[in-house]
Amino acid sequence: MRGRGEGRQMAAKLVCGLLAVLLLVSSGLAQETDAEKAATRDYVVAQGFQKKRLYANAVTHWKTFLTAHPKSVRVPAVRLNLAVCQLQLKKYPESVATLKQLLKLHPQYKLADRVQFNLGLATERLAGASGKATDFEAAAVEYGRVAERFPKSPFAIQGRFLQAECLFSAEKLQPAIAAYGSALALKPPASLEPDILYGLGTAQEQFEKHAEAAVTYQRFLKAHAKHPDATEITLRLGLCLFRQKKYVESQPLFARAAAVANFAQADLALLQQGHAMRQQQKLAEAATVFESLPKKFAKSAYVAESRVAAGKCRFGVKEYAKAQQVLTPVAADPKAVEGAEASAWLGRALVKLKKPTDAVVVYDKAIAAHAKSPRLPELVHFRNEALYAQPAKRVESAAGFLAFSGKYPDHELTASALYMSALSHLQIEKPALSLSSAEKFLGNAKLAKHELRPEVFYVGGQACLLGEKPDWAKGETLFRGLIAGFPKHQHVPAATVRIGYCLYRSEKYDPAVAHLTAGIPGLADVSLKAEAGLLLGRSHQAAKRSPQAIAAFRAALAAAPKWERADELLYVLGAALKDDDKLTEASVELTKLQSQFAKSGFRDRTLYELGDIARLQKKPDPAVALFRQVVTGFPKSDVAPLAQFGMGAALYEKADFKAAAASLKQLVDKYPKHVIVAQGQRLQGSCLRELKDFAAAAGVLQAYLATKPAPSAELAADARFELALCQVGLKQHKPAITIFNAVLQAQPKFAQKDNLLYELAFAYRATDQLPQALASYRRLVAEVPTSPLVAESWFRIGQAVEKSGDQKLLPEAEKAYTAGLKTVKKPAVRESLLYQLGWVQYRQERYPEAIAQLGVLLKEFPKGDQRSEALLLCGECQYLAKNWKEAVVHFEQVVGDPKATERARALYRAGTCHLNLKKWPLAQQRFEALVKGFAKYPQLPAARYGLGLALQKQNQLDRAVPVFEQVTKETNTEAAAKARFMIGEIAFSRKQYKVAYENFLVAAFKYPYEEWQAKGYLEAGRCFKELKDNDKAREMLGTVIKKFPKRPEAKSAAQVLTTLPKPKPKSK
Repeated sequence: MRGRGEGRQMAAKLVCGLLAVLLLVSSGLAQETDAEKAATRDYVVAQGFQKKRLYANAVTHWKTFLTAHPKSVRVPAVRLNLAVCQLQLKKYPESVATLKQLLKLHPQYKLADRVQFNLGLATERLAGASGKATDFEAAAVEYGRVAERFPKSPFAIQGRFLQAECLFSAEKLQPAIAAYGSALALKPPASLEPDILYGLGTAQEQFEKHAEAAVTYQRFLKAHAKHPDATEITLRLGLCLFRQKKYVESQPLFARAAAVANFAQADLALLQQGHAMRQQQKLAEAATVFESLPKKFAKSAYVAESRVAAGKCRFGVKEYAKAQQVLTPVAADPKAVEGAEASAWLGRALVKLKKPTDAVVVYDKAIAAHAKSPRLPELVHFRNEALYAQPAKRVESAAGFLAFSGKYPDHELTASALYMSALSHLQIEKPALSLSSAEKFLGNAKLAKHELRPEVFYVGGQACLLGEKPDWAKGETLFRGLIAGFPKHQHVPAATVRIGYCLYRSEKYDPAVAHLTAGIPGLADVSLKAEAGLLLGRSHQAAKRSPQAIAAFRAALAAAPKWERADELLYVLGAALKDDDKLTEASVELTKLQSQFAKSGFRDRTLYELGDIARLQKKPDPAVALFRQVVTGFPKSDVAPLAQFGMGAALYEKADFKAAAASLKQLVDKYPKHVIVAQGQRLQGSCLRELKDFAAAAGVLQAYLATKPAPSAELAADARFELALCQVGLKQHKPAITIFNAVLQAQPKFAQKDNLLYELAFAYRATDQLPQALASYRRLVAEVPTSPLVAESWFRIGQAVEKSGDQKLLPEAEKAYTAGLKTVKKPAVRESLLYQLGWVQYRQERYPEAIAQLGVLLKEFPKGDQRSEALLLCGECQYLAKNWKEAVVHFEQVVGDPKATERARALYRAGTCHLNLKKWPLAQQRFEALVKGFAKYPQLPAARYGLGLALQKQNQLDRAVPVFEQVTKETNTEAAAKARFMIGEIAFSRKQYKVAYENFLVAAFKYPYEEWQAKGYLEAGRCFKELKDNDKAREMLGTVIKKFPKRPEAKSAAQVLTTLPKPKPKSK
């Protein structure tokens, strides 16, 4: 794509030549001889014809001049003008000869550079007429001599440029590129540089130096952005980047060029924009661009190409209906060059739209219309694919693929045709033809790296396993070829199993074992793993190796318990276990068989055993389900009573005591004479106790203890313990204490000794026998130190010590909690111990230690039940230490918990901390929340006072006064005294001194709080001072000094007194 005409350049060259002549005409001679005067007269005549563009007449006169005046000084100019006229008359050979003669005869002619330049021009015109590359090369030589011989000539730069242009025309691109570079190196003027850059870029582009061309075009655009050729250069730059696969960079350039109005190649730019987007896999966006081209440039030569490209993009994003829509016009246009390609893609889209019949119609029309198109094989192949998509046409498609591979053996789609032939023939159960196509594919050296090769290996291998005479060895070879050549292919796992199958069927058991043993670990598909395990087990079994067969079958069952051939696996596993005398394991596996195959005759026993195993594994839900299947499905079975008991026991262990009690009652009712009934009664008693039906539980347990034969001493002790627990539940604590102690005496090593001692302590506490309770707890931690109840016992010991009310015993309680923390395992107990330890330390005013302990609790139990209490207590410790900033952090966390039971106290404390920190808005928020949400809070007046104070500090005095007034109505406590005083303060600040002293004095008179009495008198004195009632002021201030001499207000009062004028002496 050169893109520009040459007329403008040639006109410029002719002007250069004529310019040299006219300059000569204007130059006179100092002294002329008569002969020279005659020559001048002839010169003027010839010049006159030339100036009037009568070039033929001028040529005659110039030639006459040369004959008449051979020695004239004007001869060089005459020859130059003669050459110019010959150029104008398109007599290029004569012009060339004239100019060469001039240079030869007058080598020192002062305008020799112009002569040389015009020689290049004439030679180029001669080349243009002949069209021969050699003539353009000759012109390039002449142009090149301008710069070589006359490096300082004003025509040197243009000579180099035109030398490059001629070399370009001669298709000598590399020398042309060098010449353009030389021209640029001479620093051409701004008027010429764009032409040089244009020529250099196009030469580099055609020489496929796209990176260098891109640099040149970028230089053009940077220096000459407003040049008329800038849009074309933008397009060319985009093309160069595109060819370098720089699609992201090229896309905006194409878009810019396409957007320029009246740009002749805007359609090409738009097309390339779409291609750039397509290469970036922006298929939907690219399709939109392609589809816009026919709308914007209806007469463009690229309309059909753009529609095909759009269709391919729509196909790529699975928008097959849109692909059909955009491809149909091109496919239907008999004149469209792209018609065959459009038909190919249209048919594929129809197949995807599940319209394979319509696709075949499209392909039939296209094949007829494009019988001589190079795309004919594509149409034939895709027609076969459309037939393949129709199950009823599968036979026809198989024949079509096979025929295609024979007719077009070297076509790029032949590989696909051979594969499809192999696959479709395999599907129509013609394995011989399938294998034949596969072997043709695999035997073609040109297809050694084709992407379908692994698929062909697999299909060929499958074909070997079918038919009347399977070829195990060849099948193995093909599967191995797949694995060796394509170890990561999706069919490798299946091929691995197929190799094992081929070896097994070939009776090569040891090789089969070796292969499958190595292959099974790499199989992810559970069905393949099971199949491989089955083959491995069968190979071992055939080789008389039962243990190895058992292991293989077990592994296969574990991999795929619901495999479609699991019945076969279970059967061979059971047989192998029986052969190996592992009857229990065989029973387990046969139970699986019974659970999966409902007609098995061993369902009752196998289900019972499986239920018992599940119960021992502490899986109560599966156990209950299995026992229930026995009881309901086989009620007359001899294992039904055992299953009934097992179901009750499993439900008990699950803590579903209601269901367990019901199940055990059914045991007694349905099977009263069975030996398991006694155990059922014992367990039924425990269930009823857990359900808190203590009376019924006690009755059942007493009945159990009365059974004949009597239960063993251990079982009897256990039942008595349960009976005592029932008595505790019935609040019959004294009988319970008697039984607990009796059991301990009879069974010093009672299995549940820790539980018994714990319950005994509880019973003692219930009867206010605290020393005995403490003794039981202490006995528990001493005699059963590993019991999980030890930590809780220490907790109870600590609580008991605390409740004694003796402050001196708090260290003992602290020791108990500390000991409990060393053994605790239950999170809830640990949380309680941590809290109580912090509480005891708090009560001992060891605030840092308490904070640290509570911090451990908060870290370990960020969502614990005692989180809010711990936060509040941490805050209290900091509060009492006057660490307001640290305290408020804890209080605010409690405030943020809407479920916190001590939220009101936290709001109160948080508000107070904010007051001390002078964070008045926060204090206001907290006190407002407390007042609004907790109307019955004991410290409500104090909180309301805090609210008033926060408002006062924010100068919200009108709001503060009614709050303080409300405090005085709610209480007569110190909060009221402070509130009344603050009302006075507000009045004072407003200079309402009478109102102020009234409130100050009410605070002093009404409330028995020395601080506010002293402050009230003091501030009343200040008020009277402001009111100029100095006598009253002295009286109030004197009262402060007299009644409260040790308070700081007395000193303040004395200072105020000094500011009062001395009292006038009383008149006698």
